[in-house]
Amino acid sequence: MKKVIILGASFLQVPIIQTAKKLGFYTIVADMNPNAEGFEFADKKYVVSTIDTKALIEVVKVEKPDGIVTAATDMPMRAISCIGEKFNLNTISYDTALKATDKFKMREALSKNGVPIPKYSLVHNEREYEMALESIKGKKIVKPVDSSGSRGIFLLENNSDIANAYEHAMENSRTNTILVEEYMDGDEVSVETITVEGKTHVLAITDKITTGAPHFIEHAHKIQSNKDEKIKAEIAQVAVQANKALSIKTGPSHTEIMVTSEGPKIVEIGARLGGDFITSHLVKYATGIDILEAYLKQSVNEPLNTLKDILHKGCAVRFIQSKPGRLTKVFIPEKVKNHPQVIEVGFTANIGDKLGEADSSTSRIGHIICQANNSEQALELCEELIKEIEIEIVT
Repeated sequence: MKKVIILGASFLQVPIIQTAKKLGFYTIVADMNPNAEGFEFADKKYVVSTIDTKALIEVVKVEKPDGIVTAATDMPMRAISCIGEKFNLNTISYDTALKATDKFKMREALSKNGVPIPKYSLVHNEREYEMALESIKGKKIVKPVDSSGSRGIFLLENNSDIANAYEHAMENSRTNTILVEEYMDGDEVSVETITVEGKTHVLAITDKITTGAPHFIEHAHKIQSNKDEKIKAEIAQVAVQANKALSIKTGPSHTEIMVTSEGPKIVEIGARLGGDFITSHLVKYATGIDILEAYLKQSVNEPLNTLKDILHKGCAVRFIQSKPGRLTKVFIPEKVKNHPQVIEVGFTANIGDKLGEADSSTSRIGHIICQANNSEQALELCEELIKEIEIEIVT
């Protein structure tokens, strides 16, 4: 029996834990939250931080796994890569993990390799911030170098928000370091890939719908993209170039791209599975490719199944955002729960929870995932069925 360590046990990692069990793997799951829901499905659990490399190395010494993985989160990739190099497991290199989890190092690697990106400037203090604002013209994005899930992102459109943008980004940076970037106008997509023996395979292109300024929280996703074939080919090419620039030679990646009037440009690239149910649900139910299964098999050096689209369907997820107040009621009608095209519907917030403003992807309180003949129909069905769900938030 193959033995795999999975870092993270939140609801976002539950699908990869369940997939590993389905494959017959012995699952060892680590998370700092002793009540994390993924522990329910684990063969063995460790209550340890997924970024505590030293503690995780001790776990590896005891368990002697065949592979180590995570899903839908960036920072464990540093620990995974370090462990991979130390114990000769099939992971990305530590250098690649650093570039994929530090937005400045990422920008430098992409720029060096000629991958299209926005203008950018690294900022450690207010003086550097002032200089960055002067050097980059027009609207700007201010964001931490070391966060994910839209945390700390601010669109700076006028001088009245200069201080707010700086404070918001700095508050969300563990290293007190931020980026000021040229604002890119266009449509955002993401590209889901897996690299096998140095060859990057593009599995899906996802259309992303955000809440817009100032925080750009991802509101919905749908696969496959509605962009025309020429644009999709350009998007795929840029994603492959980005993987090469970061030296991703094995494993999945999630590349966010803005389709601008000057062509596709990289927003960010993560050397890991995409979150927001993209790789766990949307890719699978739109294409028939189980990328979680592929990643797990690859991590333990087992041969992969087909990486071609065999379903030719559409799949979408629509999130329910928080707003200030106390959640007093959630009622999901049976016609929604039992709808034949509903893959999943659920809430992460509980009755009685005090909710705040929606300022990042962690502010979401629920979601619905639907499958249809194409992505547009899938998203329309999500929108239609969400209206049937009764939600009360008392201010």
